[in-house]
Amino acid sequence: MNFHFYADDCQVYFSFDSVSSDTITRIEASLQDIATSMSLNKLNGDKTELLVIGSCNLPASQLLSFTAIDGSVIEPSQFARNIGVIFDNKLNMERQVSAICKSAFFHIRNISRIRKFLSVDSAKALVHAFVTCRLDNCNSLLYGLPKHLVHRLQLAQNCAARLILCGRKHDHVTPLLKELHWLPVDQSIIFKILLLTFKALNNLCPSYISDLLETYKPTRSLRSSSRNLLAIPRSKLKSYGDRAFSVCAPKLWNDIPEITKCIAHLNTFKRNLKTYLFSVILMNGCV
Repeated sequence: MNFHFYADDCQVYFSFDSVSSDTITRIEASLQDIATSMSLNKLNGDKTELLVIGSCNLPASQLLSFTAIDGSVIEPSQFARNIGVIFDNKLNMERQVSAICKSAFFHIRNISRIRKFLSVDSAKALVHAFVTCRLDNCNSLLYGLPKHLVHRLQLAQNCAARLILCGRKHDHVTPLLKELHWLPVDQSIIFKILLLTFKALNNLCPSYISDLLETYKPTRSLRSSSRNLLAIPRSKLKSYGDRAFSVCAPKLWNDIPEITKCIAHLNTFKRNLKTYLFSVILMNGCV
């Protein structure tokens, strides 16, 4: 089992191909050790949650129910909150998208009531504090989601842009986003992944993230050897494997211009990357 610590939160996780008695025994034994440690250190075990992430074809959560801590049965949850992000047991992120949209539109309605009393800068500050911060929070997890889910987030961003610049309901939003220098939601997700990739390659993030990336090394001398490429591992299932950071990060990194990949400073990289993504938007059409 692996683990993560964040403040007073402890997460224990591991993967398995199928549910068997051996799998359940491993989980029980590991959690029993954790329960003993928690008891010795007077920590609260009542908040323990079990989340089994599987596919639609493998509803593993229905098969796991076991005694783990102090004789109490821990039932698999349908979803769990992790540092403000809602993970569901199929990892489709629908609950997270719904929560973001609900909160974003709630604050947009409240700000709209006082918008006529605000300057553009004040409105922008309020929207950043209550709306766009929620759209940007951990948005790299939303890569590869179905278009209809990303579109819901885009509608929230469009409303926020119209609110700041007093745009009308049916005004085209692309000029507004350009004036605010906002990337559309799908490009913001790519921006966040590439930014994390840059940090991983330059030792600016935890090692467990850097370890997910591997430099591309061709078996013979090729011109691609000097292009700062990353190796793209094989993956299973477009809806799962292709969304993993170890797969999507190399794909996205290999597609950006060589001059951007060679930048050594973080702020310069962010500026160049944002400029590149805006050029992609103009090339592919409007939002």
